[in-house]
Amino acid sequence: MALRRFLTWASILSAALAAPPLLNQQQAGGNLRPVGTSFGVPGSSSKFDYVIIGGGTAGLTVAERLSENPTISVAVIEAGGFYELDNGNVSQIPAFYLKNFNQTVAPETVQPLIDWAYVTEPQVGLANRQFHYSQGKTLGGSTGRNSNIFTRPNKGFHKRWAELVGDRSWEWDNILPFYKKSVAFTPPNTEKMGVNIEIPYDLAAYDSGGPLHVTYSNYYQPMNPGLIKGFAALNLSFQTGFSSGRMDGYGYLAVSIDPDTQIKDSSETAFLTQAFNAANFRVYKNTIAKKIMFEGTTATGVQVETAGVVYTLEAAKEVIVAAGVTRSAQMLMVSGIGPREILTQHNIPVIVDRPVGQNWQDHCAFEFQYEMNVEGNAALEGDKQFLYQATEDFVQTQTGPLTNWGGDILGFEKLPNPYREALDQRVLDELDELPKDQPELEWLIASHGPQMAMTSYVTFTPAILAVTSKGTIGLTSADAADNPTIDPKTFSSPTEQALGVQMYKRLQEFVNATGLTKGPELKVGELGTSDADILEGIKQTGLPWYHGVASCPMGKENDPNAVVDTNGKVFGVRGLRVVDASVIPLITPGHTMAPVYMVAEKLADAILRGL
Repeated sequence: MALRRFLTWASILSAALAAPPLLNQQQAGGNLRPVGTSFGVPGSSSKFDYVIIGGGTAGLTVAERLSENPTISVAVIEAGGFYELDNGNVSQIPAFYLKNFNQTVAPETVQPLIDWAYVTEPQVGLANRQFHYSQGKTLGGSTGRNSNIFTRPNKGFHKRWAELVGDRSWEWDNILPFYKKSVAFTPPNTEKMGVNIEIPYDLAAYDSGGPLHVTYSNYYQPMNPGLIKGFAALNLSFQTGFSSGRMDGYGYLAVSIDPDTQIKDSSETAFLTQAFNAANFRVYKNTIAKKIMFEGTTATGVQVETAGVVYTLEAAKEVIVAAGVTRSAQMLMVSGIGPREILTQHNIPVIVDRPVGQNWQDHCAFEFQYEMNVEGNAALEGDKQFLYQATEDFVQTQTGPLTNWGGDILGFEKLPNPYREALDQRVLDELDELPKDQPELEWLIASHGPQMAMTSYVTFTPAILAVTSKGTIGLTSADAADNPTIDPKTFSSPTEQALGVQMYKRLQEFVNATGLTKGPELKVGELGTSDADILEGIKQTGLPWYHGVASCPMGKENDPNAVVDTNGKVFGVRGLRVVDASVIPLITPGHTMAPVYMVAEKLADAILRGL
């Protein structure tokens, strides 16, 4: 009987999850609203005030905020559909998030209904390896498939941002209300965790009125005491989370999951759910935006394609591009905005010559795996009894390892001595250009391991946040349905590589201090003692971290790197704005989800105020 119940765990779990909000009949203002009213009719050209390209993190946030005004009509174009229908429960259960991030480039490893199947150019800094660069093609975008880690940058980062673009509204004190606006915060439930321990948090960093749930997992990872011991040995101070403008030390991480169900919260479950109540809102799902239409230098709409049928959605006020860091750059270029050399190569008439796709940055992370001497999420892959019990816990009490993406604690720091003393002056000078309160390294630890693991494993994932290399996004054709070329140039600068070598040495100190590991490292093994040997070894385990920004960076009009102004308006044209991670002009320290929600909130407010 127990085995039979285990064999049906997926169907049991699926039945326990909420259906997409669309599948439930809706009431708006007490009146019956048929489900189909929220969808545009493919093939029928229509006109709206705002047409938004991309139904991801930023796109749905902006769409919902605009549609709160009943006099404004809004359409969202999304190439994907609903991840609850297209990806089973993999995009809903926190512990399953790694199933969305297969790094191999084999086509059969990519889930085509929710992923664009990008493949990077060979990465010189990572032993000429290519990577599947995962980006969400679904309503909710990458918030429907990521680890949902919720961190905000340091105050110095925002001061530098404001200085670069010449607009003090991007400083920390001015931007904090927009960080808060999205969020409904719920404190940790230590009773559900089953531990008698305090999980400190900064309540002043949050509000409670937003649609996006931010809270903590109901599962306390057994490795946590060892990690706390390890961070203490590194002399990192304890912080009450990473949403208050500080990013030095270690602490418990908040995540965007529902506090009651422990199901992942995304821009689809949070913002789209609310937008469906608006009579002035339409979604065109499974629809590709082909190009932005112009009359002279004024954007007038978007040519789209649904199941081979091409038609136009007109925009009376603005076209808003929110297709993500890769697709937004591509959309501008196929529409005539970008580097002249790239556009003429593909016979695209040049409307504006700006450096679209030329300043892209992403973090570099490294994975080091060990067998672990305490229980962890890795056993969900291969231990049937462990998975069965975890399923029972999730369905019955919303507890256990399925509620947890794999980790509870992370740390940030600048590289300390004696490791820093080993860097040459050129590297030190470049690192010193960062704000004094901005970390250079992140320490992320998860209880993951090899697939089909029958025992416990831990993966230490240090990441370089002091990124000095710049990647590029290009075109393979003039057709937006064809994936662009993407070359993040990960770990390619001498500064990053010098920092990476010392990071590895610091990692050995950390791993030994935790007391969690058994046996040698599993992915690259013992590396040589020379810096050259270490560098070649870590190149074999590094990867781009899907935190891309700055492919359409914000800045001053006379800035040769800038594509949009401080309100997201594209230079050189009218009626066109970009609102997503691509406009963030500097690589963010930490994780990008919270900053993208903030950008969407701030620029939606700017639109509503006529800026």
